[in-house]
Amino acid sequence: MAGIAAGVAGSWIGHMLFGATDSSAKTNEAGEHVGATDQTAAGSNLTGILLLMLLGGATLYYFLQVRRTPAPVLSGGARRSGVSGSLLAEPSPPTLRTATVDSEVTKADKAAFQQLLVEIQTAWGKQDLAWLRRCVTPEMLMYFSTALAEQTSQDIENHVEDVVLGRAEVRESWTEDAAQYATVGLHWSARDYTVSLTKQRGELGYLVEGSEETPAESSEVWTFMRYQNGKWLLSAIQQAE
Repeated sequence: MAGIAAGVAGSWIGHMLFGATDSSAKTNEAGEHVGATDQTAAGSNLTGILLLMLLGGATLYYFLQVRRTPAPVLSGGARRSGVSGSLLAEPSPPTLRTATVDSEVTKADKAAFQQLLVEIQTAWGKQDLAWLRRCVTPEMLMYFSTALAEQTSQDIENHVEDVVLGRAEVRESWTEDAAQYATVGLHWSARDYTVSLTKQRGELGYLVEGSEETPAESSEVWTFMRYQNGKWLLSAIQQAE
């Protein structure tokens, strides 16, 4: 629980733990103890402790099950966002799969992967989230959006232009229920550079990183997915090992 719910729960548990003891310690004007007996106070304390243990167990389960998956690495375009130590810097964990079977990747699928590489890198360079939404899963869109926001905050802009795919190597493909996945090693070249939005071209500090003229080689592992033989979407990016 978080926010108001956590505050309410904490106040209630605090009352259960300490309220009974406080009430049992009250005295009347004659100096005689009034209120709950020691046994009643002890019973209330025990109930509060048990409730606290249950809440702690539920909180631990939430963090282990719901929030255990960190963000995947965004490299290539996002690698040069100028951001370090953010959620984009953590590697993706191994994919947990259930009820999986091997599946075949066709030439048409490989052509789709190549097209997605070009379209995603181009949309990234143009900061076109509307186009990225058509090419990636909602989770990946969130990561791209966060990286672009960080660039905007730092007054920089990354460009990836003239993308040329060198080779694509299918490392693994599988299906889970109605979803099909494929992990592909991609090797390409592109003009990948970052500029300052507070400088004019030609001014010192305008080019933050990379080269506007010379293409750079990149190698990454992209995971694609699709539902019921629909179109492929990018679902994760990792650095090539």
